[in-house]
Amino acid sequence: MLPNSSIHVFTALFESSEEAFAFAHPHWEPEPGDDASDEEYAAWEDRNPVWPMKVELGYRIESDFVGVVWSRGDQPDWQYLASRLNAAQVAAIMGQTTSANCLVLIDQAAIKDERVEFKPTGSLTYHGSFISS
Repeated sequence: MLPNSSIHVFTALFESSEEAFAFAHPHWEPEPGDDASDEEYAAWEDRNPVWPMKVELGYRIESDFVGVVWSRGDQPDWQYLASRLNAAQVAAIMGQTTSANCLVLIDQAAIKDERVEFKPTGSLTYHGSFISS
């Protein structure tokens, strides 16, 4: 994450850090075996990489600028967020959060100069864009 840039803040609830990272970052399904047909291999290529968050958000995103901060328990790592935003912003986000254990932070660099209007999804609660410290 770049200092003094805009970051989009989301919260989410995941069973494990593996689930959080698999949702928020692109990954590949296992490659078909040598016995796979050309059609099966082409279908595998067409559906990879798998990136559920990008599909839910509906925007082109550069994954190098996506941060996932997963926390055991029933609260996100508010202390980490406080290291990135001012106290009033963190307090407002905490007040909007009911059930979450994960922060997903998307730096503005991930979407370049595109104008996006992120919205909550089935997995993510969107809290807005903030200037990072």
